[in-house]
Amino acid sequence: MQHLRPALSGLLLALPLLSRAQAAPAPRYYVGLAAYSSDYQPLGSRRPGVTGFPVPLQLTAGYQLTPRLAVQVGLAYSGSASAYNGEGYFYNLNSNQGIYYSYAGKSSIRNASASVLARYTLTRQPGHRLQFDALGGLTLEHRRGTDRGTYTDSLGGRRNASPYDDRAAVNTLLLTAGLGTRYRLSSRFDLTLDLLLNRSLNAPAPSPIFYNFQNGFSSSAALGVRYRFGRK
Repeated sequence: MQHLRPALSGLLLALPLLSRAQAAPAPRYYVGLAAYSSDYQPLGSRRPGVTGFPVPLQLTAGYQLTPRLAVQVGLAYSGSASAYNGEGYFYNLNSNQGIYYSYAGKSSIRNASASVLARYTLTRQPGHRLQFDALGGLTLEHRRGTDRGTYTDSLGGRRNASPYDDRAAVNTLLLTAGLGTRYRLSSRFDLTLDLLLNRSLNAPAPSPIFYNFQNGFSSSAALGVRYRFGRK
């Protein structure tokens, strides 16, 4: 009994330290930066003469509602610009003399993707380095384009110059769902990969500027890092 009393006293003194260690709060906020690719913002090589950053980037910010449920917003952006020119002759049945024409212009396209997603952790053991998530929510795709230049011809035996300036903007709302993977690099940093499937909820009107704009089902992916901070 005499040996038991010091042991019990030491255990009672250590209980506050043990409770603080076991209840160490987890980070509540996170931000991330990722290389992004989708059917609306494809990742890949560009034609010669096209300028702009070739890799779309996505910035995310999230808030942990519960240990397994978080809500996050994301914004992905990409843009490109290119100059073009050409010349030649066209003929009609009423004249044997060709009519000269030429054109020169510049086009640009800006893409932005904004999403609001819920992120639910499927892995039941929070201590595992590898975690799997289910994601679902809404995404808004916005594309704005311009095409301006000058068209010249010799119709009527004189030089005719006609400037043009075409502009268009398209918004598409998507229903988004998919899976995400996180690998813990340290207590603050995670390596992340999200694979998402989208279904458009509206059908934008066709536009000659946006010849490859998607309707129906599409996909997207993001590979990057995430930094967790803040305490509950």
